[in-house]
Amino acid sequence: MDNITDYVRWYGAIDFEGRPFTRVDNIVLSQLAYLDLKDIPELYSGDGAMTIKDAVGYLTAHGISIRKMAPDDSIRFTNLVKACANSKRFGNLYISSFSDVFNEEDSIQFSAMTFSPDPKGGWAYVGFRGTDSTIAGWKEDFMMSFMLTSSQKMAADYVKKSLETFDTIMTGGHSKGGNLAIYSAAVLPDELFNRVEHIYTNDGPGFCPEVLKEDLIKRANPKTTRIIPQFSVVGNVFAPKVDDSHVIKSDKQMGDQHELCSWLIDHGDIMLAPEGLDPIAEKINTGFDKWIYSVDIDERKRFINALFDAMSDDGTLTVEQFSAQGTKAWERVLNVVMGDDEGFRIAAASLPDQLLLDGAGKKVAKTGLVRQFRKSDLAKGLAMILAGLVIFLIPEAFMFLFVSILLCAATIISIVLCVKKMKKDNWNFQPHLVDATVASALLATTVITFVKEGAFFVMASGIFAALLFACAYNCFARAKKTHNKPFVITLIIMSAIWAVSGIYILFAPENTLAVYMIIVGVLAIVDGLIRVLKAYRIRHRWYVK
Repeated sequence: MDNITDYVRWYGAIDFEGRPFTRVDNIVLSQLAYLDLKDIPELYSGDGAMTIKDAVGYLTAHGISIRKMAPDDSIRFTNLVKACANSKRFGNLYISSFSDVFNEEDSIQFSAMTFSPDPKGGWAYVGFRGTDSTIAGWKEDFMMSFMLTSSQKMAADYVKKSLETFDTIMTGGHSKGGNLAIYSAAVLPDELFNRVEHIYTNDGPGFCPEVLKEDLIKRANPKTTRIIPQFSVVGNVFAPKVDDSHVIKSDKQMGDQHELCSWLIDHGDIMLAPEGLDPIAEKINTGFDKWIYSVDIDERKRFINALFDAMSDDGTLTVEQFSAQGTKAWERVLNVVMGDDEGFRIAAASLPDQLLLDGAGKKVAKTGLVRQFRKSDLAKGLAMILAGLVIFLIPEAFMFLFVSILLCAATIISIVLCVKKMKKDNWNFQPHLVDATVASALLATTVITFVKEGAFFVMASGIFAALLFACAYNCFARAKKTHNKPFVITLIIMSAIWAVSGIYILFAPENTLAVYMIIVGVLAIVDGLIRVLKAYRIRHRWYVK
């Protein structure tokens, strides 16, 4: 199966007069826009121009590696760049107006370059780079969900300036670059927009309707081509409504299909995937869209700023650096997601709810009874005391009973939701493959847990440990919000005991379960009494006033 490097080798001997510009050429140039050219003074420091062949030759002659400014398949990228440099079709194209701007403080990551047969006029392809591996770049991507970003404004200025030199232009890019390609052309005044021959977005996200007027996208639609792989996630965030949209095959799996070098070519054109989008990708896209719209724009802004500030803490600049820090890095993120801010906790919990339950959890949470319970320390305290008393009554059976109810409820709800969706869609199974897979997995897990010898205790221990860790975190979070010193000390001690209990149940033998559960029952009653006492103190102060 051929990819874009094979395309360059097959058609590299034919210039653009012999074979007009194609949508595959667009993919190639969008990939070349990831070239790191900062070490070439003629391109980076001045207004110079250099052919692709000469630029690659300069890097090679000076011992500078051909670097791709994105965290994916660099070997394929290097092979593509060398093939382009050695070809007549691409090697003779000039690179000009190279721009590379990075500002961590203001969350700006912007890069663009112009490809043309003649750097002084004629036609040109303006290629916008997608997101690189910097955290600032990733943050800017998410900022598109609540504001116009600096990169979008810079892209618009870049295209205007390009039209001062060239008669006609095409704009294009991959990932965020595709978004910039559409935006930069769509906001042009009429006399300049008429000189835009075509717009290409390659698995690029669309635009938040709360931020950008839909009329601008409609204006760009007749000139736009949109190409996405079967497992498109990035390109379906606020999916742009483009009539000329195509799903291309890739030789990679799932999220790796985002890489342009994995896209397949057939007889000089893109290899279409007649089956369309992958059902799992569609499920993720639907869930993510619902999540975005379920969180108001101000809350989105707060959540995204806090999340990426946590990621870049301790001077972390790139996604690779963040990943290398291991659990320490993820602890910072969890402190934001599950910390004191209730809005952040709700926003974080809403994503898996939308992905797995189509927002059913949020609907339940909005019911009057549940809302009252969540707001009432007295109700929570009484519930904890009741749970503790039940544990005292049936210490050996409580954990098994609790986990049995939880597993059965989750399985039944999952199956019912899946059946309802398929019935609503005239029993069309394909769009609901993910729901059916989740329901089947839950059913299999439940059956194995009940039937296989020893499986129930292992499963119950794991689930119950997770519950106890949640109780530990809850106590710690309450301690941080409490100003009464005795309460703070008590809650911190409780948090430690809950955590130790969670660790213990993971390794404890089954014959110690009764004693262990009595200890958990005592903890639940004490925790409940603390909540009741706090509620009483608050009410007492109110009555005194």
